[in-house]
Amino acid sequence: MKNSKQNTAAQILDSLTNDIIQGEYSPRQKLHIKTLKERYNVGTSPLREALSQLIAKDLVISENQRGFYVSDISIDDLTDIYQARAKIESLCIEMAIEKGDDFWEANLIAASHRLNKYSKSDKIDMGEWQSRHAAFHEALVVGCMSPRLFQIRDSLFEKSTRYRNLWLRENVTNTAALKINQNEHAALLILALERDKKSAKKLIEAHIMTPVEIIKKSLSQL
Repeated sequence: MKNSKQNTAAQILDSLTNDIIQGEYSPRQKLHIKTLKERYNVGTSPLREALSQLIAKDLVISENQRGFYVSDISIDDLTDIYQARAKIESLCIEMAIEKGDDFWEANLIAASHRLNKYSKSDKIDMGEWQSRHAAFHEALVVGCMSPRLFQIRDSLFEKSTRYRNLWLRENVTNTAALKINQNEHAALLILALERDKKSAKKLIEAHIMTPVEIIKKSLSQL
């Protein structure tokens, strides 16, 4: 019974996390317990457990006597998250280039091919593009072999997804923006294979920060 309860809490955590970062709930929207129970077909106890974990993820806040709310978004938070992501990604790539072996190189080439091929499709599904894009960036850094850094990286990536979706809606099907993105990915692949740590770090930081100004404009219009 205990394991079943834990599984239910884990399932609701995954579902709520995905719905929040995909924009199903608006920033500062109240999360009514009764409505959530009905929507996700879950009991009160596992739901509250999931909400507590979402608070730890900074995706939900709790206000005394007023309930649970989706965390707000802001330009300051956006900038802080992306700057932290850029530095962590830079460190991960530096270590991956130092430690990565032939298997790392092969997996990176394969991930690059899958992303590049799909980016040339006539019709691009945002979910599929995001999946291949994330796989390419993960292939870049996986060679660093640091579980602790991966934890930090994954947390920042998740937090940035709420903001990144604002950029993707406007740019994933924008031919010019997508071409720039493809060129940067191609350059990152070459630099990684050539073991050029300095240039790879510089480019990945610029690449990560690219959406920030675009997202700021979107936020200012909300």
